[in-house]
Amino acid sequence: MAGERFNVGELEVFHLRASRFRLDGGTMFGVVPRPLWERASPPDGRNRVELACNCLLVRQPGQLTLIDTGCGQDWTPREQEIFAFDPNHSLSLALASLGVRPEEINRVILTHLHFDHAGGATHNQGGHPVPLFPNAAHLVQRREWEDALDGVSIMKSSYRPECLLPLEQRGLLHLLDGDTRLDGAMSLFVTGGHTAGHQGVRIAGGGRTLVYPGELLPTAAHLRLHWNMAYDMFPYQTLLSKRAFLAQAQAGNWTLALNHDPHRRWSRLVERAGGLEAEEAEI
Repeated sequence: MAGERFNVGELEVFHLRASRFRLDGGTMFGVVPRPLWERASPPDGRNRVELACNCLLVRQPGQLTLIDTGCGQDWTPREQEIFAFDPNHSLSLALASLGVRPEEINRVILTHLHFDHAGGATHNQGGHPVPLFPNAAHLVQRREWEDALDGVSIMKSSYRPECLLPLEQRGLLHLLDGDTRLDGAMSLFVTGGHTAGHQGVRIAGGGRTLVYPGELLPTAAHLRLHWNMAYDMFPYQTLLSKRAFLAQAQAGNWTLALNHDPHRRWSRLVERAGGLEAEEAEI
């Protein structure tokens, strides 16, 4: 589909909009006063801002890699009402639009295990959660996995262990310890900040670099150093990691895929009078 594919050397990267939903604007922007953040992200009557769950599918010879899985679809009517999930968007629909079946995915990279990133890794079958990608190794930082099982989070419901344990029980869990190079084109880097084990994904080839920074930079509205989420477990680490990341992204002319931005698929950074901004990148 036009605009959804971004080529990085010999790799094809596809943008998948797995969910559209809403979260409280105050929590999405932390200490930033509403009169400032509402200009960038206008809230609805319940103070919720529009967000997306943007996942990536990477196609390379003999390998299909999925980066993050969105919120999934197993939600009660009450939860659907709270988060205002759009029924027209799901990971399964996005994959089907590319002619890809879940069984074909070889590898799933999870930036972290909050429900809006790992919720789509399982689905309900016979009243129980089972892996949606039964043939895929699921790559998670070990510290993130431990914190998820211990319920270490500012938001009590951020981690849902009952939906994560089936990955381990089916032998699909692959735990990592720190920065990891997966192959010649793809590497993972730990950012911390949002969670201790939060990681981003870098894809490089053919003179181009595409980076999926996860919650380090959830939307274009979070480009300012102090515009960070109240959800971050370690906010000062977020600030330090973001500062270093933005300097690298500018110097390297990286293209960014922002995981919660509801407006654009591929972003590039531009310096303007008011500071850094993101605009749609050429594909």
